[in-house]
Amino acid sequence: MVCAMTARPTISLPTHGALELPLGLLAMVAPLALGFSLAGAVVSILIGVCVVGLALDAAQQPAQVSAHQAFDYGIAFAAVLAAIPLALTGDAAAALFLGAVGVAQGALDAATRWSTRAA
Repeated sequence: MVCAMTARPTISLPTHGALELPLGLLAMVAPLALGFSLAGAVVSILIGVCVVGLALDAAQQPAQVSAHQAFDYGIAFAAVLAAIPLALTGDAAAALFLGAVGVAQGALDAATRWSTRAA
């Protein structure tokens, strides 16, 4: 009999917030450092502000963990989705960066143990 091991998410919610905060701050600073177009800068800063807000929410054990999880996955999806029109308009730096932010946020979400219990 073959037994398949399943990987369990190991990052707690406060650790998730601590890792999410630099990602949001990076998204707010990147337009200045990488020279995004105006549209790319606006999208990146907005996503950065949302990620920082969610990171600060995760630090204090939110009352609605499922809502926080939904917003996190929504931000990840929005970042990847926003990269497509930016790539089509020629802002490759913003498109690549926002795509990477979306993938990083999605990976962080997948690795998080979405529970307020300590187990």
